[in-house]
Amino acid sequence: MASDSPISVAFLWHMHQPWYLLDSEGEAVMPWVRLHALKDYYDMPLLAQKSGIPVTINVVPCLLKQIELISAHKSTDSFWEAFLPEMSDMEEAKIDIVVSNFFDVNYEHHIKPSLKYSELFAKKGNTNDWRVFSKQEIRDLQMHFIIAWLGQSLRNLPEVQELIKKDSEYSIDDKNFLIKLCDEHISKIIPFYRKLAKEGQIQFTTTPYYHPILPLLCDLNIAKKSNPMTTLPKKPFMFPADAVRQVKSAVEYFLKTIQVKPTGMWLSEGSVSEEILPIVIDAGIEHIFSDEDILRKSLELSTGESVELTPNLLYRPYCLHRGKHRICIFFRDKRLSDKIGFSYYNWNEDDAISDFESSLLRIRDALPSSGEKNIVSVILDGENAWEYYRENGEPFLSGLYERLMKNPHIEPTTFQSFLDNSEEKEISILDRLAPGSWIGGNFDTWLGAEEKNRAWELLSDVRNQFHLYADKYPPALRERIMHHIMVAEGSDWFWWFGETNYTPYIDVFDALFRHHLRRVYQLMEQPIPPQIEEPIERKEKPYEPVRKPLQFMTPSLEGKTTNYFEWSSAGFYRATGFRGAMYGLSTQVLNRIYFGFDPENLYLRFDSNKQLINFLKDGGKFILEFINPIRAEIVIYYDDGKLVWKSYIIDGSERVERKLDGVKIVCDQICEMKIPFVSLKADP
Repeated sequence: MASDSPISVAFLWHMHQPWYLLDSEGEAVMPWVRLHALKDYYDMPLLAQKSGIPVTINVVPCLLKQIELISAHKSTDSFWEAFLPEMSDMEEAKIDIVVSNFFDVNYEHHIKPSLKYSELFAKKGNTNDWRVFSKQEIRDLQMHFIIAWLGQSLRNLPEVQELIKKDSEYSIDDKNFLIKLCDEHISKIIPFYRKLAKEGQIQFTTTPYYHPILPLLCDLNIAKKSNPMTTLPKKPFMFPADAVRQVKSAVEYFLKTIQVKPTGMWLSEGSVSEEILPIVIDAGIEHIFSDEDILRKSLELSTGESVELTPNLLYRPYCLHRGKHRICIFFRDKRLSDKIGFSYYNWNEDDAISDFESSLLRIRDALPSSGEKNIVSVILDGENAWEYYRENGEPFLSGLYERLMKNPHIEPTTFQSFLDNSEEKEISILDRLAPGSWIGGNFDTWLGAEEKNRAWELLSDVRNQFHLYADKYPPALRERIMHHIMVAEGSDWFWWFGETNYTPYIDVFDALFRHHLRRVYQLMEQPIPPQIEEPIERKEKPYEPVRKPLQFMTPSLEGKTTNYFEWSSAGFYRATGFRGAMYGLSTQVLNRIYFGFDPENLYLRFDSNKQLINFLKDGGKFILEFINPIRAEIVIYYDDGKLVWKSYIIDGSERVERKLDGVKIVCDQICEMKIPFVSLKADP
């Protein structure tokens, strides 16, 4: 690149939650919209505004609508309803919600720094019995949970700082103050977006209304084009009219709510295909986004040859000309985007900022002076990463923004501004667009596994049933029915079904998906098929390892990764995260569990991205449960300055401590253990 030309960089922060409501308003079965509204949806654009940096905020309409309903007090959730009352006014079920869920915050950043929160955490231990807590302790727990979810704009308020310092013995007045503060904060989000959109420093883009995988709505068979090995559902799904509706309703609602027409659209999960281009073009969308894997596959389709993505190929926009129309597409830099989402939280902030800045400068130096416009597209989840950063990511982001704005060789911009300042001849033409998503360049995350396909088949049945009889229903009823169908077309249900991704809330997602299908049959006054009442996730199905053991092995146990070959023949499971589509696998403690054996012993190894001994020192525990031939349990923890484990034999409802002879456990960087078969009464 010419020495006097800066490299452009554009950030897109994607804000998304699925539709958690049972109907068009009322109770949400999950609390995440409200909680992230307190922590992220206001603070992310505020931080950019204060830094003066142009960024793009992508907001999914079904998220925006839920924020609107919360602001108007037309939607609530069980967590909020469990926060509002005093213990004396609560049913047992609500107290259970508090004790079971109000410790689910980042331990390092919220529980550990608080003497009272730590005390309550220790008191809870492994039980969810609310009876161990006093009325005051329940109120303190309620307060700490909501305070933990406050973004920095709220935490920095003097009144909130006083609450944080107070730490315990919170009063009813303290709680009432926090309730009012939260309500007022959420009600400011949409007006703030309108103001920012009109000012122009921040570009707002959107997504199809309920976050569906648009190419799959048009035709499930497209999945075979991106991966010929994909197993398709037994029943087809081909409703391009639904794809049109999801896009059109998104643009209309966005225009009505934010009061500017969106020109950019992050198609859910960066999912694209040739078939969806006319749909988004007709809706007035001028640019879309996907991943670098899609660019590589698209160039290979166009040239018929294998393509290596050079900087000059990746760091530029492309235009697709279809008839008399054109649409531009930006491709995300996977490495830089993922570093912010998955890695930098573990770095020293200055080192992370310098690394990002240096990466941009290296990209700039690698680009030829060709006269074409170059841009680095950094696209990622804008809400879930920050709880792992210090102070919800504010020091990192503000430092990063300041560094980029000051560097004369780097030019932050929005995607729309970049196009506005580019001549058509400066933008490359892309002849063909390969189908796929930002995950692996295919659609396997949402289709192919048994459970995912079963969900598509149920959706296909209900959609075809309505298609046959739609004309017999009055328009208002048709709209109500289509609401539930469009919700069920959202990507999140299919994301969680199967073994690809893990969530402790799979039963909730499963039931909510089937609820919307059931409502369609009820509104049509049609019999509800019995399979709608059966969970899609079948719990009796064992979780299969990534690899089974290859041969006998007898590793040394040191708690450290020493010799690769010691565990090279072991089987292993790969842990999967609790997060949504654009977040990584950092919520779980473990990332791999190895298992193997010799004629006399079972060997287990736990791996993590962090030192496991520190997890145990901070109050964490590992609990191993053996089912056959005897029921036994081993609990591993840290106590009085040393590693401790206890073993129990379980007989019916009886749980009796009993030493298992020959067990050896070593934990440091990793945890390694030996458990003799004879101690479990298992035949070698």
